[in-house]
Parts: sequence; C-alpha cells; structure tokens
Amino acid sequence: MKLRTTLSAKRTIVSAIAAICLTTQLTACIETAIVGAVAAGAIVLSDRRSVAVYSKDAWIDVQAATPLNEIGPTSTTHIIANAFNSRVLLTGEVASETDKQKAAEVVKAISGVKGVDNQLVVGPITSLEVRNNDSFITSKVKSRLIGDHPELGNAMKVITENGVVFVLGMLTQSELERGIEIARTTSGVKRVVKTSLITIIQEPQAKALDQEAKDDASKTQGTVTPLPDGSQPQTAPVTQPTTQGVN
Repeated sequence: MKLRTTLSAKRTIVSAIAAICLTTQLTACIETAIVGAVAAGAIVLSDRRSVAVYSKDAWIDVQAATPLNEIGPTSTTHIIANAFNSRVLLTGEVASETDKQKAAEVVKAISGVKGVDNQLVVGPITSLEVRNNDSFITSKVKSRLIGDHPELGNAMKVITENGVVFVLGMLTQSELERGIEIARTTSGVKRVVKTSLITIIQEPQAKALDQEAKDDASKTQGTVTPLPDGSQPQTAPVTQPTTQGVN
C-alpha cells in the first residue's frame, strides 16, 4: 500500500527539520521548514506529495544550505534552494557565472537530487525592501489561488524573487494554466516562470489526493504533533525575510 502524506505526519516533519535548523543555525532551511506553518496554516501542509518524498525534499533543503552559504559572502550572494520531488530550484543572485555554476554543482552532489533548475541571476543582490515586497507578492498570489480554488492554492507552490514568480507542484494541465494566469495578473508580478519542478498529473489522481488531504485535515484539526523526542514544537523566529513560497 502506498503511503500518503497526512497532515499530522507533515507537521512532525516540519517540526523536526525546524529543530535541526535551529540547532545548526541555518537560516535558509529554517525558512523552508517553518514558513508554511506560520504563514499559511494547515492547508499548505497537506499537499500532494507522499510522506517519504516530502521529508526527502525537506532534508535536501537542509543539506543544501551550508554549501550554498559558502559560495560567497552575504554582501554578494543570495541563494535560495527549494526541493520538490527530489528536483531543486535555485533562485536569487550571485556575483559571477562561476558562482552560479558552482551552486548547481554542489546541489547536484547531494544524495537523492535528480536535477537542478538553476534560475540564479548574475548581478547585485536584492535589497531588504525588495525581499519584503517579494514575500508580499507571494502571499497575494497564494491568496488569489486559494480564493479561486482551494485545491489549486494548495497544490501550486509559489516562489518570488525580485518580482519574478516561479511556480512548481503536482498539477493538472488545467490547474497549471489557471495558476499561471492568476500569478501573471497579480499586481507587482513582472513575469511568471514555469519551472521544471512541475509534474503534470491527471484529474482523477488530483481529486483522489485532494480528498485524502481533506480527510487527514478533518481528523487532525486542532492537534499538535510532538517532536520525535516527545517535546512540543516551539515557534522559531525567522531572522531574514523569505522570498520562498510554501511547501
């Protein structure tokens, strides 16, 4: 029997990864692990990936953080890695084409990574104001997606970097087209990029996965899943603004 992601299981994964990140002080992976939980609630945590794939993606993000942070100083380097179905999207800015290629190489070397979509830009890093605006754009796009269709908002992941929106997820063809149109017509969006981290699925499969997510959410609503050591998850401060979407 194929194991599907339950809301409770994903809470456990997010909490565990966040705890690891806090211990190692890796800001990028803190963003990956907890931004969905604190920014968009439980609906975002019940996406269409299996528990095994979801946890592997989260761990890839953790493993990528340190080598990516070592590529260059924060004054010239700003790299965000997002794993989905074992493929990694790189967004942000680097000082040179050499650094851009190096970022892809270090991520490809991580065990389990199947491919890299390198969308890094060679140029000056974005300002705090721009990153805050990117976060605002992401929230607007996600809100519009959810308002249009909750399952679409849940299934499509959105990442914004310098006004450019990157989309990924397990989507039907019609969902992808609708999601891109919604993102494209959101104020502040410069353009929309359809990444290679998109998996097209058929309508019956999408409906089945969404129903499982709803059933799981109704069973676990209001519960808090403890960490593996039995302790309760703590709210972790994110010290830098994130341009990431929500897992």
